[in-house]
Amino acid sequence: MGASTWATSAVLGVAFHAAIQTFELDFVVPQTIAGLAAVWLAGLYVDVSVFQKPIAESASSLAVAAVIFVASLAVSTVVYRLFFHRLRKFPGPLGAKVSKFYGWYMSRNLQYHFEVEKLHKKYGDVVRTGPRELSINRISPLSQIITCGKGNFYGMAETRIECQGLPFKMDPEDHRRGRRAWEISMTPQQVARYNPAMQETISLFLNRLGEPQYLGKPVNVTDWISWLGYDIMGVVGFGKDFDCLRKATDHAAIKQMHDFGFALGLLKHVPWLGNVLQRMPGGQAAMEPYARYCRDLVREKMKAVHNSEEKPEAPTDVLAWLIQAYEEKKPWGAQTIEALDDDTRSLVMAGADTATATMTNFLYYLSLYPEIQQELYDAIVEHVPASALADPATLTPEMLDRVPLLEAIINETLRLQPPIPSGNPRVTPPEGLYVRDAKYGDINIPGNTIVMMPQWCIQRDERYFGRPTEFLPTRWIPGTPEAPLLHDRSAWFPFQVGTYYCVGQKLAMWELRSVLARTMAKYKVTFAEGEDGQKFINGSGDCWTMTLPELKLVFKERNSA
Repeated sequence: MGASTWATSAVLGVAFHAAIQTFELDFVVPQTIAGLAAVWLAGLYVDVSVFQKPIAESASSLAVAAVIFVASLAVSTVVYRLFFHRLRKFPGPLGAKVSKFYGWYMSRNLQYHFEVEKLHKKYGDVVRTGPRELSINRISPLSQIITCGKGNFYGMAETRIECQGLPFKMDPEDHRRGRRAWEISMTPQQVARYNPAMQETISLFLNRLGEPQYLGKPVNVTDWISWLGYDIMGVVGFGKDFDCLRKATDHAAIKQMHDFGFALGLLKHVPWLGNVLQRMPGGQAAMEPYARYCRDLVREKMKAVHNSEEKPEAPTDVLAWLIQAYEEKKPWGAQTIEALDDDTRSLVMAGADTATATMTNFLYYLSLYPEIQQELYDAIVEHVPASALADPATLTPEMLDRVPLLEAIINETLRLQPPIPSGNPRVTPPEGLYVRDAKYGDINIPGNTIVMMPQWCIQRDERYFGRPTEFLPTRWIPGTPEAPLLHDRSAWFPFQVGTYYCVGQKLAMWELRSVLARTMAKYKVTFAEGEDGQKFINGSGDCWTMTLPELKLVFKERNSA
């Protein structure tokens, strides 16, 4: 092989890049790599068998040709992305224009939301954060973006449509159909059925904090709220808790999931790499204990349902509803047992992590602002029947509606600390989107562009919220002096909006309101000695969902505070 062969390799690299422009390779990267490797091996075979060349010489020459091919492909890709790509005119860091590995680099400390905020302050409302990705810090495109399909991140774990659980379904019609089973399990009537078990779990949490070894002493509330969140999701989702509160420790499978979450904070930027790694030997080992536990939950629940002599009027937990739809072959039910397993994994992860982040954060804010905490306590004592607080199984949403400050605190916490800080990726249709915005300027978004609308940035923008970085719950209560600071409520969307809004929103809000009201009624919460919350509030991680560092608080009973 000589210069002509190497020149051919260079040309083939450019040609290959041109050929793949119209294909979505993220889900077939392993197959593409395998195909290129097969071509290389075929060339080696022909060289040795047909042209009778020594294998070492042929392998060496073909290796050089492969390096030239890859280098040519890389150069062609970089030149195209910088000078010819449809997003070339949008501002952003040079590295982000060249490769999404720049997003990986920005996530090196798992604080991508802080980094994106810096980019918007430097480059403006629309920033190119990847070769074909835009981050938009403006509310005007939201109504159009929510109609777009999901980004490739959602196909990282499972590319087979029939095996995808609801949160990871990328086909709009498949998602719409599958969502029905979840909606049935989350109606107000069903939430009321779940309430006794939820309240019993909250009681366990409050009673444990009242034990001598914890009461009045520093506790890591990040852990305790996490255990509470997972045990609530256990009883609501599966009819049994994870025993986290009783043992004061993480369930082994959940710990494995959390450990993987840190990898997800990096891999979410390059989902094709996650796809490759999972298909390598041992690639799924990190998540296997968690996946196996979820599979066992499904089989155990199926067995319990089949063996039950007394059939309840309706399923008593979310998984039972999903199993019913699957076994009765409802159009909206999971098509395969694998999809049901995937639904279960999603139920644990999405249902607990988002709620626990919010609960921990509102305890931080109320410790930071004791005057707001006292105001909330006074309102609860005045407006919520003491009998309902003594017997929480009788607590109803209508009772807590009498305390507007309760939901205002939750809303303000969700504004400042959204559980999914960087937002969810959406892909524009081939024809693109044209966003008319008379106030801040129109935006022409090309087709097949991944769009992120970072809640962390939008919900802290002074155009939509006056004094945006301050914790001011009363901005959410009409008639208060702070109410005018709520400039545009549509800029608050922690549960998402449109086709893909959080199906468990009503359940989540009832959980948050119950935990906040009952905790404040029983305990006065303060920072532990030497704790000011700064490391906590500045140390939040963006692993798709928000992760939180340690926070030491002290719980004192109200009658002794």
